Amino acid sequence: MLSAVSIILFLITGLIAGAFGGLLGLGGAVILVPVLTLGFGLPIHLAIPVSLISNIFVSLTSVMSYRRRGLLHRRTIWIMNVWSVTGIILGTLVAAWSPDTRIKLLFGIFLLFMIAEAVLVKREIDLGEAQEPEKLNVPAFSALGFCMGLLGALLGIGGGTLAVPVQNSLLKVPLRNAIANSLATIVVSASVGAVTYFIVGSGTLFSATEALVIAAAIVPGSVIGAKLATMFSDRLPVRYIRYIFYLVLLYISYNMIRSGMGW
Repeated sequence: MLSAVSIILFLITGLIAGAFGGLLGLGGAVILVPVLTLGFGLPIHLAIPVSLISNIFVSLTSVMSYRRRGLLHRRTIWIMNVWSVTGIILGTLVAAWSPDTRIKLLFGIFLLFMIAEAVLVKREIDLGEAQEPEKLNVPAFSALGFCMGLLGALLGIGGGTLAVPVQNSLLKVPLRNAIANSLATIVVSASVGAVTYFIVGSGTLFSATEALVIAAAIVPGSVIGAKLATMFSDRLPVRYIRYIFYLVLLYISYNMIRSGMGW
């Protein structure tokens, strides 16, 4: 049973993770997984299912707001979702066979890769929104969905760290639409991932009861944070959203690599 202090700390953690997740299209796990493992000292195989559960609620809360504003590209989301299911099932199996340190190291290296891509690839600042084009790059969105699912299960991050910049930079999807598409895909992939992870790892890699109790303490804060983020997202310049995004990734990457290397 969690103490009152632990419940408050988990609630605050969820609030912060949900705010970042809703604002940047990450689902919140890019904050939540490192905090649970590095801050609370939880095994990463326990942090991942907790994070996936939180991702469901954070993403769903934000998606409903983005849907009302007409930012969702429905065919794009459908394509990514179909392939994300395959990726997340495969990623769950790989994660179940991987040691904690290897997953932490992979988490940090992946974030470094995303930061390097942001610095080296020149892109225009996108301040607008757009309707979904009639002709879609189906192979590209399929591959993106698969990678989202794979990373979501393997690292518990939802896949938004990949989906948002790839849609925006390579597939020319406006940033706010890319964030909305990413979150809508995370709703499905995180749901499938959570169920699969509990089937594969419950009782061996982690305690299902402990995971559900911690998730119950985190989710209310996550939902509130995500709701607040989507309410204020239009008031923040896209340039500053990107700055926040990559500064957070840099800090998390360093700490996850350090922990994975045993420093």
